[in-house]
Amino acid sequence: MLSRVLAFAAERGLNITGLTYNSAEVRPGFVFFALRGVHHDGNLFIPDAVQKGAVLVVSAQATARPAAAAFFLSDNIDQDMADAAYEFYGRPSDHLCITGVTGTKGKTSISYLAEAALHHAGKQVSVLGTVNYRINGRVIAPAPNTTPLALPLFRLLKQMQDARTEALVMEVSSHSLEQQRVRHIHFNTAVFTNLQRDHLDFHHTFENYFAAKKKLFEELLAADNHKEPKTAIINADDPYGQRLIERLRGRVRVLTYSLQAPSDYRAEKIEESLYGTAFCVNGLSGKINLLGKHNVYNALAALCIAKAHGVDEATALAGLAQLPGVPGRMERMDAGQDFFVFVDFAYTDESLQRAYQTVAQFKTGRIITVFGCGGDRDRTKRPLMGHTACQNSDLVFLTNDNPRTEDPAQIFADIQKGMAGFANYEVEPDRRRAIFKAMAAARPGDIVIVAGKGHEQTQKIGHRVLPFSDQQTVREALEGGHV
Repeated sequence: MLSRVLAFAAERGLNITGLTYNSAEVRPGFVFFALRGVHHDGNLFIPDAVQKGAVLVVSAQATARPAAAAFFLSDNIDQDMADAAYEFYGRPSDHLCITGVTGTKGKTSISYLAEAALHHAGKQVSVLGTVNYRINGRVIAPAPNTTPLALPLFRLLKQMQDARTEALVMEVSSHSLEQQRVRHIHFNTAVFTNLQRDHLDFHHTFENYFAAKKKLFEELLAADNHKEPKTAIINADDPYGQRLIERLRGRVRVLTYSLQAPSDYRAEKIEESLYGTAFCVNGLSGKINLLGKHNVYNALAALCIAKAHGVDEATALAGLAQLPGVPGRMERMDAGQDFFVFVDFAYTDESLQRAYQTVAQFKTGRIITVFGCGGDRDRTKRPLMGHTACQNSDLVFLTNDNPRTEDPAQIFADIQKGMAGFANYEVEPDRRRAIFKAMAAARPGDIVIVAGKGHEQTQKIGHRVLPFSDQQTVREALEGGHV
């Protein structure tokens, strides 16, 4: 048995009925993992867990030993939790064909596009991603994490196995790779999109960030990953992608995609509009209902995923064309108004710049931007985003994103360092009011970009999580609602 925790329980004759790190979920016979997080310490909830029937407590804190339940002192609680979940749910990852998608940008769009291509080929497809978790096309739950923690992850994988999922596409974040959330996830296919400025508050340097991403491909090479065949899908236009290609070629099957460099799938004859994008690849015509050349990259990655699953290119491209859009990714909001409105997840200066590049060639009026930056996150990108917004917009409404526990005034001050010398912006802390102001200011032919939150349905202010949707707020403003 791989799990030290479950072996410990078996030695003591404990009948384990479930695993959890949430004391509210505990039932008689459960193992309770007392995780110590940024905002909550699970050790404080051990008495509650034991009272509810936990028969075994796992903690990294020796002083947390309870009097009325067995106790396992862990020197690596993330690893022990993953090992226990893998074993308890019957090693479901061994029985699924799994694609992991990593990189700074594109993961969510690729997962939606790959799902569309595989579904069109008649396959049962499940997805674990930033927006939500889906089993064979059915939404199971919104996604609290891009990559779930080990316990909910293996529970979901077991559900997918039982539902006869043929292909699972997972977004794999750098945090999850560092925190062993994908331990025992044996990937058939791994995708690298790109590496851009993000999460440097966590990784500190680009090399550390790349090292985290690279772990997905090291897992692909691991001796205990017996799944065959294994495929690495890599963006050949990205310099870090080139480093991966050099590392992997000859060791696993490598499929490359690009718009510029020589590759297996290189897009040509790209035609953009504010309604979609057309392109040619390997002599075939493709079309997606997504905007911008960056989404051609995403479409090519999805095409490679389909190819790795044995789907021919023509079938895959037909599936890509059927996807109506991706929530919060340059999502066009249309209520019959005489200007364009897009809701986008852009929360870095690179992604914001890409949004502007996407729409600039079709500009007939002004560009209006609503954006902010998240609190308790990388501060280095804030002035860069401020400068990018002012430089590329005629009018900017600087507002709150998810301030979390940070003082919004400090976030605004950081952003405004990059806005020095510009007079085309207004600070409006209330995000709803900022969106309404942008809609009221828009004239015929203008393009409004509401950036930063994308698909999110909440806003985190202090320790409160409040309902908030950029899409719904835009609709209300366009339909004549009131602030």
